[in-house]
Amino acid sequence: MFGFQRRLAVAVLSGVLVLGACGGSSKSSATTTTTAPTTTLSPAQTQDAITKVFTDFFNGKNTDLNAKLQLLDDPNKFKALYNKFATDPTTGPQLAGTSVTVTSVTMQPDGSAEVKYTLNLNGTPALMDQLGKAVMVNGQWKVAGSTFCDLASLGNPAAAQDPACA
Repeated sequence: MFGFQRRLAVAVLSGVLVLGACGGSSKSSATTTTTAPTTTLSPAQTQDAITKVFTDFFNGKNTDLNAKLQLLDDPNKFKALYNKFATDPTTGPQLAGTSVTVTSVTMQPDGSAEVKYTLNLNGTPALMDQLGKAVMVNGQWKVAGSTFCDLASLGNPAAAQDPACA
């Protein structure tokens, strides 16, 4: 059963990453700087913001690789590993139906949030009850790189040795 779960994890994660690579080029090289709002979010708004960043990051229909990278806490740190998964020839772009369902968000004493979620394939749960983390970076909630590394390692144990994840 573990072999099946590992192959499924590889397929789901690879599909998410490959689809992100399909349309990731941009004609503009301009950098946009945004200023975070100075208002404090309510607990419900915080949960909604975290749910949105996870939903957007794992949205297989979104083919903008750069936009997805920006949802990680340190896009530059994870870019090479993300691109490696996204361009791997064994992955399949047929996984446009990949999505995530966030089932709970629990704030942690350090200001981060533990996120319990399920990865779906065409609306069907594929990897249930995964634990991830969201962190606040410059006033915006981001998917923690550790969440990406945990999934990458589930699909390919060698990813845990990548400098971005080690």
